[in-house]
Amino acid sequence: MSFEGIAQEILSIAGTFDLKLIIFLFLICSIGEFGLFSIPYLLETIWLLSAYNLGSGVLAPYKMVLLWLVAQAGRQTGAILLYYLGQYGSMPLKKLYHRYFEASMSNRLSSGSNSMPTRFFRRINYLSPFSIALGRLIGLRIPLTLTLGAKKQFKVLFVGVLLSSLVWDGIYILLGLAGGHTALKPTQMLLYSLIGLTVLYIGTFTVRQLRQQLSKASTK
Repeated sequence: MSFEGIAQEILSIAGTFDLKLIIFLFLICSIGEFGLFSIPYLLETIWLLSAYNLGSGVLAPYKMVLLWLVAQAGRQTGAILLYYLGQYGSMPLKKLYHRYFEASMSNRLSSGSNSMPTRFFRRINYLSPFSIALGRLIGLRIPLTLTLGAKKQFKVLFVGVLLSSLVWDGIYILLGLAGGHTALKPTQMLLYSLIGLTVLYIGTFTVRQLRQQLSKASTK
């Protein structure tokens, strides 16, 4: 099958709003909260192409809203399960919480470091919904959820998941809408989306590697 045929097939799936897409979207969002596996491009492509279909008139607005609500329900379900595992879970989970988040965060906030992230976290309540949303966006989803479970702060988790989803999903939906209102063909939209996501992944990986190198250098 040609690239154009594949693009048309993906676009048709993203724009049909059938039961398979709904179940699939719910599952990948709920399982993703546990970090068990992550398929690059998958969820991003769904939002980009669904929004493209919305912008081009193929997908009705209410269906786009329902898709987002399904994804939100999946995230909240996965987060709630992880929350209760952190609250009532076994000793290994509690040890994971103490080892990877609580002690590390306390040491960073109490240390004399004047780095920008440290100064930022000193000025906010790092268990507020906004800081939880920020932490989720920078890859701290699992430790933050375990922390909130241990501290029994369900409302903070719920709002934090909602806010981070609005930001993360909204970016890709707006990009897809922009593509749908232009003269881009479906194949061009998919190709440009894949290129943009690849650049984003490479950039994120590079920044993380640089931060790790700088962190190691500063401790020597």
